[in-house]
Amino acid sequence: MTGMHSFRKIKRICTVLCLTACAAFAHAQDMHLSQLYSNPLYLNPAFAGTSGCGRITAGYRNQWPNVGGGFSLAAVSYDQYIRALHGGIGAYVNADFQGGGTFREISAAFMYAFRAQLSDKLFLTLAVQGSYANRYVNWESLTFPDQYDPYLGLVQGRPTAENLPNTPLNRHYGDVGVGATFYGQNFYVGVSAVHLIRPDVGFMGPSRLSIRYSAQAGGKIYFKPTYNEIRDEKDPYLSPNIVYIQQGKFTELNYGLYAQMWPVVFGVWFRQSFSNPDAVIFMLGADFKGIHISYSYDLTVSKLTARSGGSHEIALGFRIPCKRQAMGARRIEPIPCPRF
Repeated sequence: MTGMHSFRKIKRICTVLCLTACAAFAHAQDMHLSQLYSNPLYLNPAFAGTSGCGRITAGYRNQWPNVGGGFSLAAVSYDQYIRALHGGIGAYVNADFQGGGTFREISAAFMYAFRAQLSDKLFLTLAVQGSYANRYVNWESLTFPDQYDPYLGLVQGRPTAENLPNTPLNRHYGDVGVGATFYGQNFYVGVSAVHLIRPDVGFMGPSRLSIRYSAQAGGKIYFKPTYNEIRDEKDPYLSPNIVYIQQGKFTELNYGLYAQMWPVVFGVWFRQSFSNPDAVIFMLGADFKGIHISYSYDLTVSKLTARSGGSHEIALGFRIPCKRQAMGARRIEPIPCPRF
């Protein structure tokens, strides 16, 4: 029994090592979110300043908790429309941790989104962003199969025969991205592309980061008509949305529906690639005096179903109080996309 238990531990460590190595050395993909709009600037820099008032958002994700080592990420962002600049500014900081801290990536970005009012109810934003990131691998926190005994398990102090660097590895790089949105009172469409310069993120050899393309679309369907020009944010509605992401050979399609019955918001999404299903995502949130909090759970439907433990994500948003701003005689409308 002891030997079998040790064998299972070895398999578990190997799984973590392989996952970490894939993240660190392969053509790495960007971090993964379920509440895509809880960090809107990461999805598309053209969302900067489109909420009507300034906003601060924060989120935390714990992915596949039953997989040893764990995957987690934290994110915080801020954006604000500034009339003197004829557009919005924004910034975010993201931290991605894998393998219990064996691998981490911390990135920060700043963006500007110019806003043009095409008519009384139609807007166009064009954005550019610059970013900086640091990737880090700590070899000392890894254990390898040759450090395990079939009966005793991990043998403390036993060296590994793996050919590893003597010190942790750091990689620093800069990056550039662009985005655009077109929207009206009840709909929006957007596109973005980041990693345009394809920075080299490899530790032990060249590894160019693939450009991440994204397209978003959605809107709000209200349950009752209104004869007022400005809708109350408490009006009940349905919000269908779809997001497509492609980075190298990786593709992801997210589509779902939110419903608001003030102050509660709930939603269901489905995530898949073109060849495989991934997860059904359930979300529940609430608003209270400019503060929004939401929780989502990923019910894994891929081959990881039995052992992943799903994924948990929580988001918190704070809207900075402000008055509706005007551009000449025209009002600056917020974009009708979700807040989570």
